[in-house]
Amino acid sequence: MPIPSPSLVKLPYAVLFDYDGVLVASEPIHLLAWKQLLISLGLPEDLELIQKSIGKIAPKILETLLNLHRPGWSKADYNLDDLAKKKNDFYLALVEANLTAYPGVREGLIWLRQNKVRTAVVSNAKGRELRTTLNMLNLTDFFDEIISRDDVFPNKPDPTPYLLAAQRLGLEPGQCIALEDSPPGLEAALRAGIPTIAISTNFPPEILRQPVLEKPDLTPIRIDPNIQSFFDWLKTLPRS
Repeated sequence: MPIPSPSLVKLPYAVLFDYDGVLVASEPIHLLAWKQLLISLGLPEDLELIQKSIGKIAPKILETLLNLHRPGWSKADYNLDDLAKKKNDFYLALVEANLTAYPGVREGLIWLRQNKVRTAVVSNAKGRELRTTLNMLNLTDFFDEIISRDDVFPNKPDPTPYLLAAQRLGLEPGQCIALEDSPPGLEAALRAGIPTIAISTNFPPEILRQPVLEKPDLTPIRIDPNIQSFFDWLKTLPRS
């Protein structure tokens, strides 16, 4: 059951969406791509660690894996950016036959357009991955702004990507809502001062409820089991 919001009382001016795990059912495909990369490197298939790292950028995940399984590794031997691109290649080879938007996404985006609510994707995904798959699913035209990890630095969990999205939309952070499915993404949106909804597709509600243990004030205003539940709730809000 969703955890209700005690604070948001009217329809926002914009909805800022994370991508993987919020709009598209991509995480199983990412895990397959990670598995292919790890096999190619002769590393253990530590998919549990990768699952726990959802929301972090690929070079950071690779650094953690190498520290664990190849202590003393050198950047001369492992170029993290090149390896992240290789993982991205594996992912893009898999998505065409496997990637789908979650139920309710297209209908919800149409409803936002009809009600003049602006939209953005704010993702830690690579730009080519993000734009290729949005085009493949015919979703690109539903978004006023698309921000990938190539478009801004620092990346999530820093708030900069969300602050940039609000700025490009000509809005204050508090005039938006953000949707996230991981602790790093929630931290980024909440630190940006954006009312944030957690979607429990990849992490249990008890982890999403307090995504940054040392910052108990950073908490989502609502936790939904899926994006359809979010849209059902959003439609109950009065207009601004």
